[in-house]
Amino acid sequence: MKNILNVQNREKLLTRINNLKETNSRLWGKMSANEMLCHLADQIRVATYQIKTRDFSNFFSRTILSKLVLLGMPAPKGKVKTFSEIDLAKGNGTKPTSFENDRSQLKKIVSEFIEKDSSFNYQPHGAFGPFTREQWGRIIYIHFDYHLKQFGA
Repeated sequence: MKNILNVQNREKLLTRINNLKETNSRLWGKMSANEMLCHLADQIRVATYQIKTRDFSNFFSRTILSKLVLLGMPAPKGKVKTFSEIDLAKGNGTKPTSFENDRSQLKKIVSEFIEKDSSFNYQPHGAFGPFTREQWGRIIYIHFDYHLKQFGA
């Protein structure tokens, strides 16, 4: 299964990020390409406690849904709600600056995630509960892939 911790998987995602243009039109949703870069960086900030989120998980989401998502069950386009703590539409999350700066910040935060020691204590996922480093790496890959496809990248 693809994971951002895997060098080849990560390099392909970074190539797609590098090929993304500010003018790419979204195929669904409301974010701009620039907002999407900030949104992806915020996911890693959540994983590493830079942004704290509330726990809204339940037994079903922790035991069954998380497994299905990590196995690759596709998210319905435009139907998954963003954590309120990083929802730009609610005025939360990292605000876009310039496209190139936000792209650079995203690549930097990806590197910081990769460099974390294996003993680092990751924040539990708000919807799915406690995640290991590998599970965070997997869900980050899935999330990046979903939004890069949203912008045709």
